[in-house]
Amino acid sequence: MRFLLLTGLFFSSCSALGQYNFYFGNIHSHTSYSDGNKDSIATGYYYPGQDYNYAKGSFHMDFLGISDHNHYSSNNNPGMHVADYPRGLYQSDTANQEGTFVCLYGYEWGVISSGGHIVTYGVPGLIGWETGSGGWGPTNNYDIYCWKLDFAGYWSTVNAYPNSFCTLAHPQTGDYSDLAGAAPYSASADTAIAGIAIRSGSATSTTSNYGDPAPTLYESVYLKALAKGYHLGPTADQDNHYTNFGRNNRIRTVVLATQLKRDSILAAYRAMRFYASDDWNTEVTFTVNGHYMGSDFSTNSNSSVFVSVNDPDAPGDPNDNISKIELFYGTPGSNINATLLTSNTNSTTLSFNHPTIATNNYYYFAKITQADGDMMWTAPIWVYRSTVPLPLDLTRFSAVADQGQVRLNWTTAQEINLDRFEIERSTDGSFFQQIGFVPSRHHSTSLPTDYDFYDAAPNHSINFYRLKQIGQDGNYRYSDVVAVRFSKPLISIVSINPNPVINWLNIKCVALESIQVTARIFNSTGRQVYQFNEALSAGTNYLSRDLSILPAGTYFLELSKPDIRIAETRFILQ
Repeated sequence: MRFLLLTGLFFSSCSALGQYNFYFGNIHSHTSYSDGNKDSIATGYYYPGQDYNYAKGSFHMDFLGISDHNHYSSNNNPGMHVADYPRGLYQSDTANQEGTFVCLYGYEWGVISSGGHIVTYGVPGLIGWETGSGGWGPTNNYDIYCWKLDFAGYWSTVNAYPNSFCTLAHPQTGDYSDLAGAAPYSASADTAIAGIAIRSGSATSTTSNYGDPAPTLYESVYLKALAKGYHLGPTADQDNHYTNFGRNNRIRTVVLATQLKRDSILAAYRAMRFYASDDWNTEVTFTVNGHYMGSDFSTNSNSSVFVSVNDPDAPGDPNDNISKIELFYGTPGSNINATLLTSNTNSTTLSFNHPTIATNNYYYFAKITQADGDMMWTAPIWVYRSTVPLPLDLTRFSAVADQGQVRLNWTTAQEINLDRFEIERSTDGSFFQQIGFVPSRHHSTSLPTDYDFYDAAPNHSINFYRLKQIGQDGNYRYSDVVAVRFSKPLISIVSINPNPVINWLNIKCVALESIQVTARIFNSTGRQVYQFNEALSAGTNYLSRDLSILPAGTYFLELSKPDIRIAETRFILQ
């Protein structure tokens, strides 16, 4: 998206998935503990604690991970002293605000000129190789020893800590002992690595108004790693070396987590439940048979794929409309890059049923392109097709939103002693409950038969549906899972009147339920300048605040509650 082109009212529902929320952030950045905060003399920002507070005032940032370099190297490009690592961990603990903003601290291991950098979290001590006195002090500059080119040893070391994970920073062909190239597949590396940068940078940028274009693309290495058989997802990180955390551009890694808490964010990374986005608030849902991105599962049915994209800015900014959704698939371990399976244009959803072959392995991922060229790449979903035959003889099964309801429609190829269909619904793709039933029209027939069922009260989230076919003898079988997005914002900002605002900000909004919200106001460069709390009742609410202390200009209002960013809009202050 283009920040200065936003128009009108736009809304966000970070709880759109029911089970998971969308959280936007960056885990590759640096402070003065290594070679970051290069502008510290001018800005006054030096240390992790200060930089976390800076990032908290950035627009569309829910978490920041700081990953200072693990080795001191030289006086020209110093990294951490071994004593800096516990200091960084302490400052991340102190700055962390569960439910509001998550602070993480790790490090970037390796030498870029000799094998590549690896962003690492969850290891309790600093892994390094510098021994003796080398400019960093009289003792060894590490807690845990691993030679800088011993990648096999590094994966094993990281795997010794069950809560740890790695992402591959700005990967070049041949990096990490040619992991994505000629080197044999490594199960140890596959366990340690959760992600690989598909976007990274710009490391040397001093921009702080979100104005930089999307940085270097590493898509080719990502595709090769997947074809090799590695299980990893795409990240988009800024690699900040100046004081512009979250503000040099709009790229974000977006994680699907249950709460805005450190454990939930880390768990999402380890589960590869994330995607890379050029746009700072686009929400992407990607499932196969009800399983979310990052999943690896076995099924006895075909692959029912569902993609849904929601950009809250799109109603007012045509640049954020979805121009294309592409679905790719491949065979893990084949060393053949994924190929395009299907695509559509000018639609925010894609549903596709892929007939699969028994005993074969597949992986799928989605790539979304917006009208302005911004792109999103999802983490894959890996599927093993078992030898059990399809559970239900259907030629079609679909779900579509229809005037406040969800219409389910299916066709049987034939029916043999069929009693009824029970319709089951889930919001997480795993736990289903019956919501109704439809009796068989014929019980037995060799002719195709169409059926309809309307879910009059769908959840305001992603709804998954399956059919339970029950025979007259009591035996039953399940259909594939289909999904539909049906959401209504928890809070709708109806108007700001007048707009332009003259001193007093007057907001009219509608809430689905009574709720306590925090309102944050950002200026045109994305810096937070004002904040207040408000208790909303179910129905229409009117809020007013005196903003005469702020200078004239364009501002953005964000309403949120713990764990969820709910609604946003723009206004002009005269």
